[in-house]
Amino acid sequence: MAGSISKTASSYIAEMARIVGQIDAIVVERFAEIVFNAWRDNRHVYVFGNGGSAYTSSHFVTDLVKTASVEGKKRLHAISLVDNMGLTTAIGNDISYEDIFRFPLSSYAHSGDVAIGISCSGNSPNLLPHLHINVPSENYGVIEDLHLSIAHIVAQGLKSRIDGSRGEVV
Repeated sequence: MAGSISKTASSYIAEMARIVGQIDAIVVERFAEIVFNAWRDNRHVYVFGNGGSAYTSSHFVTDLVKTASVEGKKRLHAISLVDNMGLTTAIGNDISYEDIFRFPLSSYAHSGDVAIGISCSGNSPNLLPHLHINVPSENYGVIEDLHLSIAHIVAQGLKSRIDGSRGEVV
């Protein structure tokens, strides 16, 4: 991915601070609400991304399933579509790379399920967003860091809502 790089820790941190203030918190809350509703309605959540975003997808699912779990409560049905390398590469090789997410979604997903695509560039032909959370930076590291921060916000909010507390972290 082309983009800017930071030459010093100070410039990287400054870019993070500049960009984090530009993320639309209302859209992040709407995203969190969609994930909560999937949990409430016993729907599945499928998460996927290309390149480094594939690892963010896998990490996000770990947080949705494990970190957001509350003892004695049902757990969110969340699945990372990038964790089955054999299926992903078979689809890419035998069908088309553009179908590596569409194919398994057509096999697994049902009406009302949630599909979450993560992309640093926003230009991946196999990721088409319905709800878009923009991280307006040219620095892929900052974008990836903030994608993971958004994932943590959603997972922690989910745990809080499942647990029945709506309080702020202090």
